[in-house]
Amino acid sequence: MIILGIHDGHNASASLIINGKLVCAIGEERLSRDKHQYGFPAKAIKTVLKSANISINEIDRVAMATATLPPAYFYTSRNSTFTIKDYWKEQREYWYPKLYEGKDPKYTDIFKHRVDFENFPYDKSLIKNEKDHEGMWKARLDHVCKTLSIDKEKVKVYDHHDCHAYYGYITCPYRDKPVLVYTMDGGGDNTNGTVSIGLPGEPLKEISRSSNCNIGRMYRYATLLLGMRPADHEYKLMGLAAYNSEKYGRDAYNVFAETLQVNGLGFNYKKEVKDHFFHFKNQLEEHRFDAIAWGIQKRCEEILTEWISNGIKETGIGNIVMSGGVAQNIKANKLIAEMDGVQQLFIPPGPGDESISIGAAYLDLVNQGEKISSIKPISNGYFGPSYSDSDVLDAIKKFVPEKWEVKKVKYDDVADVLVSGDVVARFGIDSMEFGARALGNRSIIADPRRPDVIHHINKLVKMRDFWMPFAPSILEEREHDYMINPKGIDARFMAIGMDSTQLAQDHLSAGLHPFDRSARPQIVHKKDNPAYHGIIKAFEKKTGVGAVMNTSFNIHGEPIVASPEDAIDTLKRCGLHHLLIGDWLISKPRI
Repeated sequence: MIILGIHDGHNASASLIINGKLVCAIGEERLSRDKHQYGFPAKAIKTVLKSANISINEIDRVAMATATLPPAYFYTSRNSTFTIKDYWKEQREYWYPKLYEGKDPKYTDIFKHRVDFENFPYDKSLIKNEKDHEGMWKARLDHVCKTLSIDKEKVKVYDHHDCHAYYGYITCPYRDKPVLVYTMDGGGDNTNGTVSIGLPGEPLKEISRSSNCNIGRMYRYATLLLGMRPADHEYKLMGLAAYNSEKYGRDAYNVFAETLQVNGLGFNYKKEVKDHFFHFKNQLEEHRFDAIAWGIQKRCEEILTEWISNGIKETGIGNIVMSGGVAQNIKANKLIAEMDGVQQLFIPPGPGDESISIGAAYLDLVNQGEKISSIKPISNGYFGPSYSDSDVLDAIKKFVPEKWEVKKVKYDDVADVLVSGDVVARFGIDSMEFGARALGNRSIIADPRRPDVIHHINKLVKMRDFWMPFAPSILEEREHDYMINPKGIDARFMAIGMDSTQLAQDHLSAGLHPFDRSARPQIVHKKDNPAYHGIIKAFEKKTGVGAVMNTSFNIHGEPIVASPEDAIDTLKRCGLHHLLIGDWLISKPRI
């Protein structure tokens, strides 16, 4: 059975499952170079098929994620094209007249500068108007069938949150135990939170579904109110929150705390609000930016921990799985992992919408009668395509200037560069990591003992806000030297925050949060990524430090690099001097 999974909303992606095994998955943005790509993932589909040497006519089933997507967002490619000004315009000119004045503004008129009907790939005659979800689904189905030359009977669309839930459930490493699966996000198919029970070998049993789980919505609007981009910069807000405290952030916190409340496994409101954005805007106008960040983060943590605690009390299950965009809040995840009732916590790689193409394919497999126990779990977070040494040499020959130095190197040579205080961008030719977290194969790495390297990378490549931390990639055998993780929570995917030891604060200062000294670690297992493990091991032999500092290999505002050509092009356009691509170290002259 060959199933192609497709997500054609924001953070579009494709996946391929063959005989119960996930063989490839990739986000369209990596290939299109358009961050948060919205729409049909043509390049991703081509890539996952090519990686498995599968032709389109060999596909047995196509599983699509999310039944209801608004045409207006397709017309404007909203999440990938909107600026911060556009999001403010959306609130002022679309939502305010709609919610407060009883008007019915036309979205495509307001954002006509974003509409591109000429390149709209769907049959527009099937869509009645910009709000016609049913017509948009007909157009999506028509487009898939025509593009892939596949019968409609082979295509099935699945509920957005069911896709989130099955992605988390099937990838979970402890499916042999009862698990409690939580999904939470800004919204999809009229839902933004679910709770399900997974018993060994059985499909999920949903026990709660809510359209009032507005954690993600509240966080999104707090992000916009602080002048950052929603559905993109929430992580910046989370990083900023640590710089304030209850003493100065309590009043801002109270604004959030008087609204959304947990009610068992569902939610209600202590104080009803007509619209989150304008309510918070009016209430928070006189509050400091970092107090607002502290307040929304604190309230997010309280809501999530209470919600999960209620699920544990109701079901007696302490093995927790979280999926959906809100599951990327590593600070809240840290507190959840530390809760007394939680035995294990698992957040899969890329738990946001980029992964629902995988969840849809898994769900389709289950609906076709496949036993849960026969679906192969993931062994690591590297779902993407791989490249050969000849691919690398071809790219070097075509794109590397003659004046640049190119030489084949060993792990010790790379470690020497890091020890010297220089920074290396690493492109591993084995399978690319999935999701927004770089796990060593598309990473910029450096000596974690040197805080000055943070400014260096920010100045030359990342242009990150000064308060934002980088992360450590830590050898599996050194995890407990550096991270406080008594429950042995799976920390391979940079999804869970942890407190650091004193040794970590001595060895890994550049990879810890500058204020609270916590980390979002990647624990590197040799079996998952032998080459990356080998580099860190070589660095350890020279320094005694069993970790490197890690950040994603991309220029600020661009997707993480995908191909050898992308890697070389990025090196040309940024201030870095070294690129390790496979076993080849490319060094450009210093000016």
